Amino acid sequence: MLKKGLSMLLVVIMLFSLSGCGDIFGGAFFLFLISTGDDRTDKGNIIEFVCENQDQLLKAIDDGDFSAFENQGFIKGVDASDTVVDFYCGGFGVGSATSYVGFYYTPENDMAAMWCAPSSATLLMPSGNGFVWREPNGDNRYYTEHICGDFYYYEASF
Repeated sequence: MLKKGLSMLLVVIMLFSLSGCGDIFGGAFFLFLISTGDDRTDKGNIIEFVCENQDQLLKAIDDGDFSAFENQGFIKGVDASDTVVDFYCGGFGVGSATSYVGFYYTPENDMAAMWCAPSSATLLMPSGNGFVWREPNGDNRYYTEHICGDFYYYEASF
């Protein structure tokens, strides 16, 4: 309830500031508003969580019931399809400067099964402990890294 109220208040303030009436607040307020919207979970925390909860995650995937993770804290949403289960863990940004993080399960070990991945895993290039794809002549970027079993970490930015 508090989060919903705070979100609504922030939307109203942002609309007010963008309407031209917000000049009384100045640019510092707008920067403050944007900076408070970063709810991305740290990569290390995601990897640790998946390693420690792999069995419970697999059971949830098998059952198709993710309610045990709804109040977990940093999992903001789960999207399941036939080829991949996406555990969204937060994002940040506006417009073309947006980024998302999370982890996913793919029983086929298909690193291109995610919505934000390139059309083929062959387009992924080794980078650090994982693989990266950058859109040619663009700013889209996808990074993925194996965690354990059939679970992978991801970062997507646009």
